[in-house]
Parts: sequence; structure tokens; C-alpha cells
Amino acid sequence: MDMVFFPFSHVDQHQRRALATVFPNFQYLPLAADLPKNSPMKPLVEKKVATPVFTSDDRLGQVESQVAAWLDWAALHKGNQRNLKSLLKDSPYFIDDAGPGVIQSELRARIRQDVPGKIGTSPSVDPLLFLKIAQITDAHNAAVDAELADLEKRRAALFADLRGDPDAIVPDTAQIRFRDPGLSMTGARIRAWSAFAREENVFAGERPMVLITTSSAVFDFLAAISPRFINALDIGYIKVHEHGCVRRPEWQNHFLDILEKIVTHQYPENQNNLPEDLLPAMDDCSMFARLQVGIFSGLELENHTGLPGKRHVVCRVAVKA
Repeated sequence: MDMVFFPFSHVDQHQRRALATVFPNFQYLPLAADLPKNSPMKPLVEKKVATPVFTSDDRLGQVESQVAAWLDWAALHKGNQRNLKSLLKDSPYFIDDAGPGVIQSELRARIRQDVPGKIGTSPSVDPLLFLKIAQITDAHNAAVDAELADLEKRRAALFADLRGDPDAIVPDTAQIRFRDPGLSMTGARIRAWSAFAREENVFAGERPMVLITTSSAVFDFLAAISPRFINALDIGYIKVHEHGCVRRPEWQNHFLDILEKIVTHQYPENQNNLPEDLLPAMDDCSMFARLQVGIFSGLELENHTGLPGKRHVVCRVAVKA
């Protein structure tokens, strides 16, 4: 069974943590020909937890100039009163949700200024272009969130010192709420990712597939547009095994067995009781996971999302300490 992370290409530290906690391995689209030496994904790839589906240099070269033009335009307008950050606040990808194109024309409508025309104004703009810009923006937002979380942690520690309360609980960075990147242009993300995943033959294999996501917005979007949605598994935060725990591989395999039964129609629908194999363990681990598995089907699903086929199993995961 193939586990494929979607519809993101930038995998931030919280997504990496959730995916590696729940799944022994998964595939993802890095939109690159190889991994740079300093890639945060490198440890997971070397341990064969993450399997990148690389893109050829020739294919990447087709959008490099367009991405460069967009970055140049963004840098040029950084100092404007209505600068890039204000545009990123509500709709960071600058496009109509009806499709993955029209990036710069939407910018023109918003700020009434000329922009580089090479990025494209056609509704059939290359989905790789959309995904690359989304990847860049996601990385930027994740970096900002990480800095704010670290600032909040240091602020809490400072006030604890000023109060003379060394035993005060300082929030861990991992416990601070981070934005869901799937909230922005959800439908366009899914359509662009689906189109490019098809191009990279992600759906061409004969093995059953589960799409995995850390985004509540993505899961809820699919549920809203799917003519038939089955909440096959819905379990609140339960204790799971942390990195280094000897019981984690066994727990992960039990969960994969359940997913495989759902994919092959062997698992009861709307299962909200904890299977015995997933019951909280009596050990020193302090990690908790939220697990939800949906079955999405219907003739209109492919038209709305670009995902091939009439039935898809999607697993949403989240973890906390």
C-alpha cells in the first residue's frame, strides 16, 4: 500500500513530526531534481521514512524563469505601502480558486500595477508553477511561525524570571498553534497537486493508495465537495509511541493494517471505537495522535479535484505532546 502526502510540497517541522510518528514510510513531491544537503527532509529520506518523487531538471527548467520573474516582482514591491506581506495575509497565492492559473492577472486586479507578464495569465498555466510558488510561500509562512513561536517561548521565560517563578511552565514550541497552509486556496492546491502528481505517474502504480494530509482544511474541503463521504475512522487524540520507542514500529504496522482494510472494503464504516491494537499503551511515551480516515467518492469528485478515479481514501493526522 502506498502512502502519499498531499497536497503540499514544503513539509514543515510539524508536518514532518506528524508523518514520521504515524507512518513508517510515505511518498511526497519535493518539486526538485534532488535534495539539497541542508534539506530538513534529508534525515527522513536517509532512513527511508520519506520517499521523494523527484522531478527532472528539464521539467523544472520550464518554470524557472517564471518563478524568478515572480520573485523579482515580489522583491521589487516589498517596500510598497501595500506590500507582499499584506497581500499574503488573506490570499497568499494570488490566484482565483477556480483554477491554478491567472497568478499575475489577479495581482494586477488587486494592486492595479503592472507585473511581469511572463508568469502567465492563461487558465491553463502549468500546475508546477502554482506548486512552486505555493511551496515558496509555505516555507516563508512556516519560518515566520517558527520565529513567532520561539519569541513567545522566550517571552514566557522572561516573565517567569521577572516574577521570580523559576518553576513556571514555559510553553514548548511544538505546543504553540501554527497556521494550516491548506486554508489558503484549498481547491486550487488540490487541483494543481493532482495534475502534477498525474504527470509524475504517482497514480500509475497497481498498489492501493492512501492520500495522507496534516490539513484539516483539505480534509473538510474534500468532505464538502464529495457527493458521498464516509467517515470511516474518527479517533480523537490517543497515546502513540514516540521516536526511539521500541513499540512504535509495531503500532505503526497495526495502524497500516487498519488502513488497508478500509481501502479494501473490509473495515466497518463510521468506526469511532478504539481498535484494540490502537489502545493507549502503558509506557513513558507522551505523544498523542489525532486520526481520521475518510472515503470520498462520486462522479463529480474528479471534476472538482483532478484526482483520478471515483473513490479515494484520505487519512488526516495531527500530533501533540
